[in-house]
Amino acid sequence: MNDIPRHIRTSVGDKPEYYQYPEGIREEFIQTDDIEFRDGSRVTAAEVWDYLTRVGPVKYPNVFDNQNVTSGRFSRDVTFPLTLKHNYLLLTMNDRVTKARAQGHPVVFVQGGQSVDPYYAAGAIALRPASTGAYARGQREGFTRNEAQLEGRSRRQKAYNAISFEICNSAGYEHIQESDLAVDMVAPYTALRCSDVSYGTEAHRHGKRKDEVKLLLVDYPLDHQKDKEWAIRYFADNLRRLTSNIDALTGRTTTEDDLAREIKLHNEGRRLAVEIADLWWSAAHPPTNGKDRRDLFQLGGMEVHGDPVASLSLLREARRTIEKRVAEGHRPQGVQENTARLFVCGSCVFPNDYRTEEAGGIIVGNDNHWSDITTLVDESGEPYYELAKTVLSYPYEQPLPERARWTVEQIRKSRTDGVLFLYKWGCNTQSAVARLLVDEIKARSGVPTIIIEDDTALQTEQLQNRVNAFVEMVS
Repeated sequence: MNDIPRHIRTSVGDKPEYYQYPEGIREEFIQTDDIEFRDGSRVTAAEVWDYLTRVGPVKYPNVFDNQNVTSGRFSRDVTFPLTLKHNYLLLTMNDRVTKARAQGHPVVFVQGGQSVDPYYAAGAIALRPASTGAYARGQREGFTRNEAQLEGRSRRQKAYNAISFEICNSAGYEHIQESDLAVDMVAPYTALRCSDVSYGTEAHRHGKRKDEVKLLLVDYPLDHQKDKEWAIRYFADNLRRLTSNIDALTGRTTTEDDLAREIKLHNEGRRLAVEIADLWWSAAHPPTNGKDRRDLFQLGGMEVHGDPVASLSLLREARRTIEKRVAEGHRPQGVQENTARLFVCGSCVFPNDYRTEEAGGIIVGNDNHWSDITTLVDESGEPYYELAKTVLSYPYEQPLPERARWTVEQIRKSRTDGVLFLYKWGCNTQSAVARLLVDEIKARSGVPTIIIEDDTALQTEQLQNRVNAFVEMVS
């Protein structure tokens, strides 16, 4: 332990100021699987361990600040290999994306909750808002926890001023608007799930990089369009336009075979995530804590880490681990025996998993993003057409009665005790549908529901207090 950087061993009272992964788990962890990457390279578990115990704490001391552990930033379940490998991939996001971009892979800012198959088929790196944030934070080394928080709030305030305080600003536009993040293209789907997609994209026409960042809105037809032939063909043409615009950045030509291969790869991730969810939900006790469950299920979207092959690598290993834990009746530290099972509806808001578990609850599922992960693409047909047909059928984007039916199905599978509908202040779409949806869910399932509006920068404690009160009510 003497060769661990000295500042990591600094103490305040009898508690370490900086978090250390316990040396006792090292030998077992380094025997776990390698992480495979899209470029054919691999990182061993031993190399992951070295980064997390030596390199990462020096570059990003704010992440390893002990307060981030006690507040739930780190999962406490260090015996779950995914926990460490997920942290490794997030901490190395800037290094990996910078390297890939230098090799000719443009960075494209996309909308969360949508499939990213066509972006990667065209050789791009698709970064949703949360991933863009990880990419941006990775460029700032040596920050303390307070410095990182102040810098993040300053950027968000600039986004409010540059775009509008009246819309949801959780999408990560501030990282691009300030001209210090290497994003080559902003190209989301204009889906129903968020009200600020087209608005935020258009705002970049007036940003500091308006002449450098290519802009494209992939037009998503709304209102019962999933079964209309013209709508499927229209959206398929939009997907072709998307890959063609990315081709203009890379200098290559994306073929239908490229997209077909990418769909097959992403379908494997989607299938694995659904299999893991079924295992997780079937267990007598939750086999992981809530944070690991969320990280695990979201991997099926194949866009969390900016490298679908790396995400798939983690999913394959995690499925075996979850299967073993379920068979053994494993219950992770911090999860109470008779915990209240909560399902979250709505975009871009989530309670603190650790605080929720302290109060006697656990988040067992959420509709946002799970909607696209559970919807597979038919691999036997014309790839653009089949992908368009699938994207137009995402349950989250459907009229309320259909969205409610699908949500109730997930609630029943996950054996939910209570439903939280959370939305950001300024999200005109989700705030408008919240009451209608929860009333439909309650009528169909009989499960108690609550609606909570949140402003991340100002109301985090209020949000958690209301969640904890709801946990007490449904327990």
